[in-house]
Amino acid sequence: MGSTGTGNFSDYSSQGSSGNGKTGGTSGENKCDKAFSTMLEEVNRCDYYLTNKTLPSVGDIVNIGFNDRPTAISEGGLIIGYLPTKYNYIKLCMDDGVNYSGRVVRSMRGVIASVSIDVVPV
Repeated sequence: MGSTGTGNFSDYSSQGSSGNGKTGGTSGENKCDKAFSTMLEEVNRCDYYLTNKTLPSVGDIVNIGFNDRPTAISEGGLIIGYLPTKYNYIKLCMDDGVNYSGRVVRSMRGVIASVSIDVVPV
């Protein structure tokens, strides 16, 4: 319906819209410079919760570090939780000198503790 071609990969040009012959991954977008929001993982098992028996408050400042995977760290230096693995690229950004800071935007205690953060490069 409304399409032409044989349905084979040969129907698609090997050149991008710029005609430079490159395809895929050439958006020019730098992920290191982008802010993001995420829910932290394993909050119940991290130092902040185990030490304080509570969760950080909305508005608390967090820094992003790397301890085998990206972590959200309280101002007191305790790990609050881990960022999802889709943010593993942050390690390369940090190695290039980009630092990340943020704030807690949601903090809920329940069967599974839940903390969400907004993060920006600084």
